[in-house]
Amino acid sequence: MIEIIKNPNIDFISKRKFGFALSAILMITSCLLIIIIGPNFGIDFTGGALLQIRFSEPVATGELRNSLAKIGKEHSQIQSLGAEQKEYIIRAAEKNPVEFSRNVKEVLQQDYPDNAQQVLREETVEPKIGKELLTKTLWAIIIALVLILVYVSFRFDYRFGVAAVIALFHDALFTIGVLVITQREFSIIVVGALLTIIGYSINDSIVISDRIREKFKKMRKEPYNVILNTGLNEVLSRTILTVGTTLLAVIALLIFGGSVLADFAFTLFVGFVIGTYSSIFIVANIVSVWEERFPKKK
Repeated sequence: MIEIIKNPNIDFISKRKFGFALSAILMITSCLLIIIIGPNFGIDFTGGALLQIRFSEPVATGELRNSLAKIGKEHSQIQSLGAEQKEYIIRAAEKNPVEFSRNVKEVLQQDYPDNAQQVLREETVEPKIGKELLTKTLWAIIIALVLILVYVSFRFDYRFGVAAVIALFHDALFTIGVLVITQREFSIIVVGALLTIIGYSINDSIVISDRIREKFKKMRKEPYNVILNTGLNEVLSRTILTVGTTLLAVIALLIFGGSVLADFAFTLFVGFVIGTYSSIFIVANIVSVWEERFPKKK
């Protein structure tokens, strides 16, 4: 295997106080952002209407907003797709999505009679369906965390299982906090990105846990923290290579994927970075503290 760092000998465990302090600050900040500002829920969760329209000739975003102002919908979200300014997505949280869509199409036809318009997508989501979807999303994440806890506890040790789930919760909460502060739309696509982050992070934690388990068998006479550090250092190059190549793909999506994939790619980028951090600085350190407070019987 290619080694980015030759024979690393970093004492991660001795720096656990700094890691815990940083994570505590990030978690508290994320919670405050979620409570005070709140996620920018998309129509998947709030209910509303979405229209994707393509014009034959370019239309400026400001002109489009002026047209929507005539029906009192100037605060709708207008998203331009591509540099040509011919294709737009119009979103709005509406109690009557059908009426909103009809009014938008009528005013655009009136304002741009010589500019042919094609409705590429028209979606409506009732508020009740949005609430049900939000509830099911939360349950999906909770069930995923419980199943991961069971698997890792059975595969390795219940301490690693609990530590891994704490790290996953840490990663998801921080990522949501970043989405809130940047006001990225929290849609069903972003939920998919969060679940992807959970899968990526637990995979990294499992690789580290597996190497540490191997070290326990070969270094039984060594102190517990020495074994943890050895396992972390031996997979450090692998972790850097994995996250590096993954982030290259995510950055490509973020740059070239267009506005449709922007929120998805941004969420993955933040989640993969914090997931790598938590796999190294959270999981093993929690196990270390646990062993010091409640040592296993020899």
